[in-house]
Amino acid sequence: MTDGDALGRLDERAAAIIRAELGRILSSDGFRAAPQLSSFLSFIVERALAGRASELKGYTIAVEALGRPADFNPQIDPIVRVEAGRLRRALAQYYTRQGQADPVRLSMPVGGYAPVFVFCDADGSGSVPESAADEGPKAAAALAEPEPGSAADAAGARRWPMLALAALGVALLFLLGWHLWVPDTPPEGASRKLPAPELAGRVQPAMMHAPQLLRVAITIPSTPADPKLADRLWRFSNLLVDAMARFDDLVTIKVPPPGAPGGEDVDYVFEMNIQAVNSEVEGLGRLRSVRDGRIVWTTSTGRVSVDGLTEAELAAMARQLATRLAEPFGVIPADARQAPPSPAARCILRAFDLRRTQSREDDLAARACLEQLVEQDPGFYPAWAHLAILMLGEDGPNLDRDDEPKLDRSIAAALAAIRLAPSGARAYQAMMKVHLARGATEEAIQMGREALARNPYDPDIMADLGALFVGRGRLAEGLPLLERAISLSVGRPARYDFYAFLASYLGGSGKVEETYASTLAADHTPLSLLGRALIAASDGDQQRLSTAVSELKEKAPLFGRDPRGYLLRKGFSEDVATRLLAALGMAGR
Repeated sequence: MTDGDALGRLDERAAAIIRAELGRILSSDGFRAAPQLSSFLSFIVERALAGRASELKGYTIAVEALGRPADFNPQIDPIVRVEAGRLRRALAQYYTRQGQADPVRLSMPVGGYAPVFVFCDADGSGSVPESAADEGPKAAAALAEPEPGSAADAAGARRWPMLALAALGVALLFLLGWHLWVPDTPPEGASRKLPAPELAGRVQPAMMHAPQLLRVAITIPSTPADPKLADRLWRFSNLLVDAMARFDDLVTIKVPPPGAPGGEDVDYVFEMNIQAVNSEVEGLGRLRSVRDGRIVWTTSTGRVSVDGLTEAELAAMARQLATRLAEPFGVIPADARQAPPSPAARCILRAFDLRRTQSREDDLAARACLEQLVEQDPGFYPAWAHLAILMLGEDGPNLDRDDEPKLDRSIAAALAAIRLAPSGARAYQAMMKVHLARGATEEAIQMGREALARNPYDPDIMADLGALFVGRGRLAEGLPLLERAISLSVGRPARYDFYAFLASYLGGSGKVEETYASTLAADHTPLSLLGRALIAASDGDQQRLSTAVSELKEKAPLFGRDPRGYLLRKGFSEDVATRLLAALGMAGR
């Protein structure tokens, strides 16, 4: 085992073998679909081979490999740590599939960014290059040292082993409860049989054959003859692929070689082209269903100046398009709902649909589907993440003591999701909801921020974190997130609009409230009914108020028995709950 900094330059033969291995990795499906990871890996390997691994710091990687500006601050922007987690997972997946018989293995141990190279003998055991044999202990020691950085980073590195041990002990207790707790009368249609999440903990994330999500190929059918246009188009494609790959519980992104049709082993193909129009250019995109050949959706950028288009503008366009295509209620999931191409895709889409309908029947169907999925494949992280959310039940946050078994199971499922996919945004979104259910608001906010760092383009995560802030009365932090989520998601659940309405209502912005009133008026989920009741109370319309409250009590019986308890369970603070009940004429309840 060696790294370039501790050992100096490797001999030419060893370096050539490592570069050949790097080429094999970068040409694999997982890395072709993740240009940012490819850039990260190429950068650290080449620096190490040049004997400059000591330069592999967060700032250097962010600016030179990931394209961040010179004023990048690693203490504010966690992009390098997030991408490092994704890279470690992608390498592990590669070596349990395509790279099992490769002559050398690349890895990047936790605690730093210097790569490790292990040369494999014929029997599969690892060996150190001859030039490095005498330096092995030194190299190992160098790799074990955490990256020098801020005091906060160093403290975090020291905390992680203790947190990991604590989490393991807590998880074991929860898992014991998972086995011992059986509901007296399970709901009809819900499965009693569910694999313990410790199975997922024992399974290496890449060792299970991953269930098929929505598979999408990003293609450029013909490369423009103009080198400048071709460069812009390929850069845009790379940015789009990277952004769409963040939705890793919904879509699997593939990047066929240039000129390849891209329709093999995928469900959708997104084709891109660029054309010159006088002194301007126009980008064109077309989404095609492979199953039946339908053109599902088309888009264009409008005419822009290729010389005046900055890198930041290009990235913003790619990320907005990625969100439009791949977010939970975006173009691809919306089309796939008509005929889901796989059982896994059907399950995940059902779980998201429950966010819109909030119906008991949909809850039971989604839960049974997810339970069956994790029973068949305990290594599938999206199912654990969505199960963690569904297990909290419709009452959601701040569960009573009688609901502790439900909370324990939800925590265990969220821990399993994070264990399987430490770079998966949905796993941290689930943990955010679990912490809120525990009444641990600050921990919930931290998990929400971690989720958003892993996928800053997901409106559902934005909306959940924004709703958490608004429910606690932190309107200035919550409303911008909700407004951003609403602007990005056309087919969104009405709860996005409810919490945006509530932030405006609590902040006294009457005109802004009207923006969301029409959405609430057309929806009959409990939160929309609460919003309609507040609007009626503000208008002094007692008949509308009475009708909305009566329907709300019918949809959410707990609100009829204990209005304050219902609001607290939804995550509202005492102050916010008091204000809402007073507005509804229920003060003191």
